[in-house]
Amino acid sequence: MMCLRLIKLVVAIPRLFFFVVLAFALKMGTGLLSGQAAPFGEDPPPSTLDVFLLTVGPGDAIWERFGHNALVFHDTSDGTMTAYNWGIFDFRQHDFVIRLARGRMRYSMRGFPALELIESYRSQDRSVWSQRVNLTDDQKLELVSLVTAMDTEDNRYYRYDYYRDNCSTRIRDALDHVLGGQISRATKQQDAGSTYRRHTARILENSMPAYLGIQFVVGNLGDAPISIWDEMFLPLSMKEHMQSISNPDLGLYGARILDPPEVVVESSINVQRENIDEFRARFLLVGLALGFVFLLCGWRASTGHEGARWFLHGLGSLWSVIIGTLGTLLLMSWFLTDHLFWSLNENIFQANPSSLFLGIVLLVSLRYPMSRRSRRIAGVVAAVSILGMIAQVLPGFDQVNGEVMALTLPAHLGLYFGLVWSKVSLLSGAEY
Repeated sequence: MMCLRLIKLVVAIPRLFFFVVLAFALKMGTGLLSGQAAPFGEDPPPSTLDVFLLTVGPGDAIWERFGHNALVFHDTSDGTMTAYNWGIFDFRQHDFVIRLARGRMRYSMRGFPALELIESYRSQDRSVWSQRVNLTDDQKLELVSLVTAMDTEDNRYYRYDYYRDNCSTRIRDALDHVLGGQISRATKQQDAGSTYRRHTARILENSMPAYLGIQFVVGNLGDAPISIWDEMFLPLSMKEHMQSISNPDLGLYGARILDPPEVVVESSINVQRENIDEFRARFLLVGLALGFVFLLCGWRASTGHEGARWFLHGLGSLWSVIIGTLGTLLLMSWFLTDHLFWSLNENIFQANPSSLFLGIVLLVSLRYPMSRRSRRIAGVVAAVSILGMIAQVLPGFDQVNGEVMALTLPAHLGLYFGLVWSKVSLLSGAEY
């Protein structure tokens, strides 16, 4: 009897297994037919997040001339749009001027309602373009995690560098991170055919004080060739360059990281120029005119014209104090600030700190007999200026400072020869 039951149980096991498998299969099939998610092998639901690069055209203020950009996260499930902006600074910081002078500007990032940000640029009459950033769902989530982690009081601040670490390079680096270095691999070896100085000059050329100032303070490093990666320190350059880079994780052949730009706000302000005008001839005319005035005053002083001597020393002192002060500050910036691109600046030949000493001596010599000393110092200043011009033929001395040289060298030479010419007063027949 026991053996008979055991035999029936053994025979029933395959049937039981068959019905269990059949029931499981029917359940799976019913789930698939009804549209329910299967427990194995089914892709997750698509992301409701869209990412856009927002690029802003130039504005009227000097710091707005270079343009701006931001990352926009659009959650299609609830319609929220948040723009993350890395270009925030505050003139009212108690140490703002000191940080600016020492090259330690403190910038920050923050998220804002995207539509409000766009409207603020519309009110400033600045163009705005929008480009979809083509990422996988995983890359989008990683980017959101990265950016929101930055948008905290502990992480939002960073040391600003106008070429190497600004609002545009921060976005470039974040996208490059989630793309596994795809952007850097595609652009770091591509020559942009330009330099930091050239880009800065073309953007600031319609503001002569800013243009001349940047030509003076940017040293030899600003003339090194830059790559496409480096050139994306400019938001408008990033807008163009990233359209040619692919995201290999999207499909068999990949897709462009950025879609073509769509105009969100159209401005009446002219876009940045691609080419720059050369101001060397204009600066040379100013330098020659100043040098001629020094020579003319020296000649008149040699005839005994006391007013010409006072004007020569007064104007020469003003010129020398200005140039000498600029040269002294430039030299100090090499050692006391973090302005990397100000160092190794060949304009130190043209704005020599010894000019500051010359300016003081010229003032004193109006009252006390120090004319011989002033001529010697003026000779040193002129000789150093000429040395700076000759050094251009030597290896490593290839700074693009022809405009500064055209302005200063004729003035230095004119002042020196004017002082030499005026050394003998024909009226009294004695050297003063």
